[in-house]
Amino acid sequence: MSTRAKRLDYLDLLRVLALASVISFHYFFNGISKGTVDSVSLTPFASIAKYGYLGVELFFLISGFVILYSTQNRSAIEFIKKRFIRLYPMYWLGLITIFAITNLPIWVNKGPDFGKFLWNLTMIPTAFGSNWLDEAHWFLMRELQFYLVIVVVLALGIGKHLPKIFPWWAIVICIWNLFNLPRFEVWYFSGYFALLTGGAIIFSIREWGVTKLRVAGLLAAYICTMDTRMSKAVWLSEHRNASYNKYVIGLIVTVTFLLILATLSSRVSNFSFKWAAIAGAITYPLFLIHGRLGLLTLQNLGSNSNKFYLYPAIVITLIAMAYGLLKLEKKLLSLRF
Repeated sequence: MSTRAKRLDYLDLLRVLALASVISFHYFFNGISKGTVDSVSLTPFASIAKYGYLGVELFFLISGFVILYSTQNRSAIEFIKKRFIRLYPMYWLGLITIFAITNLPIWVNKGPDFGKFLWNLTMIPTAFGSNWLDEAHWFLMRELQFYLVIVVVLALGIGKHLPKIFPWWAIVICIWNLFNLPRFEVWYFSGYFALLTGGAIIFSIREWGVTKLRVAGLLAAYICTMDTRMSKAVWLSEHRNASYNKYVIGLIVTVTFLLILATLSSRVSNFSFKWAAIAGAITYPLFLIHGRLGLLTLQNLGSNSNKFYLYPAIVITLIAMAYGLLKLEKKLLSLRF
């Protein structure tokens, strides 16, 4: 293990940036544009917030970046245990919170039924013909798909070859998408995995240096991401009641790659911020609960006259709830493990 491989405060701040972008998208644009929230109208900020969904791209790059660190000197079983504890307990707490609050009798809209809640506990409800309790949670299914590959590689005893596997994976994805080859419903040819492999390649460069294969893989990951993201501009414009500029999308994608590439700088690696770790940790529970609970509150309590007071109140309340969930999870895990 390289001595440079350590927790980076900078990455935690990037997680905060990514989530802030996603929350802005949901609260200031998507919820209102889709009609989920009709109690308030769009603000001029919506023209910027509509691109906030690209914060998910930054999340994918971060996930790819940290995966090699997570696999160091671990067996497939150890990796599964670590990922399970990292994802599922908090996910279940988030779902319980959403289900309990949205089904309170004070709301005009009734919350999800118990059956839907149970299927969502799997983190792959669509595989069983159910819908997401919160549509934003689809991101987690892609994470599980990614982890499945890692588990297989570790189980085959070739985990040490992951730094070489990721560049070749990125190159294959790039070729597949650029030539518009049939995907056969295979998850791993999508642009999301270009982001995941791109993050992993940047980590490899940071830890073990530059090679021709890593440079080629990183370029492939970037080109594929740009191609798949910019080509969606027309679809987005048709389905989100707004006009999307593919060049703006391309610029934001480029910035996300540059933000991760900045980890190659020793100054960034040594950056220290006192509250970075807790801020980064809060992003997961906050991501889980912000969509359903925030939009529900905005719909039931919001108006054009109070929305600029309600928005910060919602965010502050949900941050406090997310922190409470972190403390509860820690307590519960200490009892079990």
